[in-house]
Amino acid sequence: MLNYLLLLLVCLISSSVQAAQDAVVIHATADSLYSPGQRLDSQLPVNLAVNIEITVIFANGGVASIKGPYQGKLNNPLTHLPADSQLVASLSTFLQDQASPSVSRSTTSAPADLWWIDVSTTKRYYCVESSQAITLWRPNTQSKSAGTLSIKHKDSGETVEHVWPANQATLKWPNELSVHYGDTYNLELQARLRGPTFKKLVLYQLPDNLPTASHKVVWMVGRGCIPQANLLLASLR
Repeated sequence: MLNYLLLLLVCLISSSVQAAQDAVVIHATADSLYSPGQRLDSQLPVNLAVNIEITVIFANGGVASIKGPYQGKLNNPLTHLPADSQLVASLSTFLQDQASPSVSRSTTSAPADLWWIDVSTTKRYYCVESSQAITLWRPNTQSKSAGTLSIKHKDSGETVEHVWPANQATLKWPNELSVHYGDTYNLELQARLRGPTFKKLVLYQLPDNLPTASHKVVWMVGRGCIPQANLLLASLR
């Protein structure tokens, strides 16, 4: 009985600590005492020296950037949205995983718009917003020559081919090809002045009911849209 009560006490204390950690650091200057992925209690004061800056996300998706000199509590700019402790936990795990040396970093240029789909990489999972047209993108170094893009829906075999004009970095998704979110598409780009490139692509559409960009980041991470999630997270600073 005593062991059970001790275990229950430990669980209650642990739950209380986790509930108190209602914010997560997503950006911090290199010489600060804070690091991305670190969880904080917004009711406890933070101390920032001159020119030290951190950005935090709260459990309801609110974002705040603070620059030193500063001493005081974190102020959540959003008060009307309910808190979700899982949001903070998910962001913390994601950021700590991204900081791991085992996580590979792309050395290629990134699209100007985070919702554009890079056909030059082997990254498979991409998220799109319902309000935007699906746009395919290739780096400028690969857009100097014209090419033929073939897109095949793996399950149905439905295939379309489109000319990708020279000196054009983007191409809209063909109207005649249905979009089946969660299904696999095979892409092949046959360029005239370079060899063909191949890619498997799976698209996911973000729900319209995600209340903040912070919630979008977590949803995207859950679908494997990691490069896009990183870009969106970086834009919140």
